[in-house]
Amino acid sequence: MKQTFKPAGKVLKGFLWADIGLTVLLMINVLIIGFIGAGEAFLNYDVVVSLVLTTIVIIYTIIYLVWLYRVHNYLQEMDPSYPITPGGALARVMIPLYNLYGVWNVYSTMANHFKKKPSISEIGMRLSKYVPIYYVLFLTTAILNSYLSRQPIEEFYSSLWFIAYSADIALVIMYIMIIKIVSAGLIRFSAEKNDSGSSADFS
Repeated sequence: MKQTFKPAGKVLKGFLWADIGLTVLLMINVLIIGFIGAGEAFLNYDVVVSLVLTTIVIIYTIIYLVWLYRVHNYLQEMDPSYPITPGGALARVMIPLYNLYGVWNVYSTMANHFKKKPSISEIGMRLSKYVPIYYVLFLTTAILNSYLSRQPIEEFYSSLWFIAYSADIALVIMYIMIIKIVSAGLIRFSAEKNDSGSSADFS
């Protein structure tokens, strides 16, 4: 069974680390502009960094959806009874308002499913601890970014932007941790399945 989620996960983590690096630069820019001030050249540099970051976010969002689809496709290949289809997973995270429930549902379902198998129950427990943290950060960043997007341009370098960037970094770090632990769970179960030659049933 080909683990197509693995290469997508590796590429995704690379872009997420790039996101963190560029967001740190923007945080430094907020501090410099807030305490020292800056000329037009520096402000133009800040705009370029923001544009590059926006491009990276668009790219890794697409890769994330590919990864999520492949993870759920793999889960259903190992266990056809898994309750969320690949398309269903995408719908849960992409549809506005529905994703307020869907994001939680996708990862809590996965965590509960992992906990059913003794060999990866520990991974399921860890994932279940990540879910509420991820969900709080998801909501926090969504609210902050929505509010800041409606503010006038002169507010772009306020302390609230620094807080928003910090929350964005925390969310991206949580993304990375979830990708790693989900991949580890799938790989460990797949290896056990291949070694034992048993059927792919979590129950």
